[in-house]
Amino acid sequence: MSIQPRTEKGRQTQAKLLATALDCFAEDGYRASSMRVIAANAGVSLSHAYYYFQSKEDIVAQLLLNLRVEQYEYCQGAFDEGNTLESNIRAVLDAGVRALAPYHEFGPVFLKVLLSDEHANEEVSRIELSLWEQAVAGARPLPPLGIRRDLPKFLLLVSRHVFSAWAYDQSAQQRRSRALMKNMAPVVAKFAVLCRLPVVRSLFEDILALMDPQENDQTEVNPPVRSALRRPKAS
Repeated sequence: MSIQPRTEKGRQTQAKLLATALDCFAEDGYRASSMRVIAANAGVSLSHAYYYFQSKEDIVAQLLLNLRVEQYEYCQGAFDEGNTLESNIRAVLDAGVRALAPYHEFGPVFLKVLLSDEHANEEVSRIELSLWEQAVAGARPLPPLGIRRDLPKFLLLVSRHVFSAWAYDQSAQQRRSRALMKNMAPVVAKFAVLCRLPVVRSLFEDILALMDPQENDQTEVNPPVRSALRRPKAS
């Protein structure tokens, strides 16, 4: 896990190591670029490099965090007042492609970061969830009240599955996964509308539980008790 430098000089050194690493990855490939080579090219000692980044994966984790911040900034000008949920979903996905496309070769390493329990993953997840919360809150009409609280998490999990497809997509300019993103927006938006129906809302909850590892862990500890006299939820 990379540290957050406290001084401007430290931030400059970390940024220089990151930029140098990307140059090394581009020239020699990710596997062939060692921390020793990266440190030497950046003009810092190996111990100094390890102070800022414990491994090459740490460097890629920092890159992913920077790209998610960039995606967040792109989206701030895309959530126009009155946008539909479909439009907002498209805006988040398009901004993600815009930020990440130049670094597609790191897709599998990005996925490894997202599946880890490291602090970098927590920060990336926080930014992603914030984006989806904005997408839901700014949609007009608003999604059904019964799913509104959990819809951002649902969108985050769905987008992670789409991101997995993008990370391993070897088609030209990731054509297949981009088509998947394009088709995802209207499908999820229609599903959200249908969640006004109790039976569909129940299906939404079941899908969310299946997709969320934390929810699955909690279910194993405390199995759900379903009552025949289940109180109806707000629509």
